[in-house]
Formats: sequence, C-alpha cells, structure tokens
Amino acid sequence: MLRLLRPKQWTKNLLIFAAPLFAERLFDPADFVTACLAFVAFCLASSSCYIVNDLVDVERDRRHPEKRRRPIASGRVSRGAARVMATVLTAGALVLACWIDLNFGMAVLIYIAFTHFYSFAGKNIAVLEIVLVAVGFVLRAVGGALAIEVPYSDWFVLCTFFVALFIAVSKRTAEYRTAGVQSETRPVLVAYGEGALRAFTITAMAAAVISYSLWVQDQLAETGDGARLLLLTVPFVVVAIFRYHLLVERGEAGEKPEETLLTDRSLQLSILGFLLVALAAFYGR
Repeated sequence: MLRLLRPKQWTKNLLIFAAPLFAERLFDPADFVTACLAFVAFCLASSSCYIVNDLVDVERDRRHPEKRRRPIASGRVSRGAARVMATVLTAGALVLACWIDLNFGMAVLIYIAFTHFYSFAGKNIAVLEIVLVAVGFVLRAVGGALAIEVPYSDWFVLCTFFVALFIAVSKRTAEYRTAGVQSETRPVLVAYGEGALRAFTITAMAAAVISYSLWVQDQLAETGDGARLLLLTVPFVVVAIFRYHLLVERGEAGEKPEETLLTDRSLQLSILGFLLVALAAFYGR
C-alpha cells in the first residue's frame, strides 16, 4: 500500500513552499503551518491520482520490465482495494484543501481533474501530454500562494511552467532513447522523434532561464536594492538546468526525475545554493 502511494514523488509537492518563501512569509508560524497542511493535501491528491493512473495502465505495466513490479500490476494489491484507497485519498485531499481555503481547494480539484484527464486520454496525445504534466507543477506552485493568500506574478507562473516543461520533455527523451518508438507501455512515443524532442528541450531550457531572470527583475523593481542578492540565484538556476540536461544526455537521468533529485550531489548543491541565496535576499535585509 505504501509503494502504491509513490512517496518518492511527493518531492514534487515541495513547490507548495515556493510562494511562501518568495513572499517572505515562510517563517511566519501560522503561514508555515498552513503551507505544511497544503503540502499534505497535495500529497494525498497526487497519490490518489497515481493510483488511478496505475489502474488505467495495469495491462501496459505488466508488459514493462520494471513497471510490472508495481503493486497493482504485480497483483500484490487488488484493483478493488486500490479503488477504495484512491477514493479515500481524493476525499481526504479535497476536504483538507477546502478547509484550508476554498480557492486552494479549487486548485486541488483542478489538479485532480487535469491529472485524471491525462491518465484516461491526455497521455496518448503528443505534445498535449507533456503540457498537462507541466500544468500540474504550476497548480502546485499557485496552490501554495492561494493557501496563504499571497499574490503571485505572471513571471512566477511562466517560470514554473517552463521548468516543468523542460523536466517533462527530458523524461520523454530518456524514455525514447531507452524504449524507442515501439514502446508498448507509452505508445505516444511513436509521435516523437529525436530532432523534435531536442528542439523542445532547447526551447524549454531557454524559456525557463529567461522567464526566471525576468521574474528576478520584476522582484527588484518592486523592492529596489533590498533583494539585490536575488540576482545571484540566476547562476544556480542555470547550473541546475544544465546539469540535469547533461545527465539526460549521458543517459544517467530523465525517466525518474525524483530519484535524480535525491541522488545527484551536484544537482543537490545547486538547489541548496539557490535556497541559501534566496533566503539571504528575502530575509537578510
């Protein structure tokens, strides 16, 4: 049952804390507790969606050399028990989210709806499927702002979207190189090609760096010289994105982004450096 929830992928929900961090509200006790509860709500919601996805893909997973070990595909968890678990998690996520804030509850509901659309139909439509994955990350980031009721800028949303799009395209690139267009477990790969995926990757990388840089300029315009240190976070963003791309090109990452984040020391140091400089910029004034 625990494996069915995919706890390793809960790291994606840490985006909830981005808005409180940048709004200088991360260390406010009430807001921090609210952000933690919002994180729990998204963990419940995302786990329920993973279960539904596994139910939809159970036959495909059984033909995959690694995915066949998943709890439902292997038969260790029955479909009936999985459906009950998904229902309970969905209800728990929505109740908790609406208790936190109705707007946040709507964000969680939209996330669940988009993810279910992806599981049942969207994953079979080229390009749209990677956009849907990226939108899921945006909803997490925006959800963090809605939970503690702070504004968020357009550049914040766009940067989140393009970074997520880069990760999603990198995942497809790794899968394409491993399985090729004949993959039975992800048929949509037949619609892609090496050249197209490379172009998508370069576009997403450039858009992510540019949109983040413009978000930094937007913050400097609002705060003056107070957040000048924020400029120093740009190199860390560039290093992290380039490092991840290098790992994908080497065949060392891509298919499981969450595991790469937990294992690659250079990537971890880049993210740590980014966080330390961002904290100094916003909270050291």
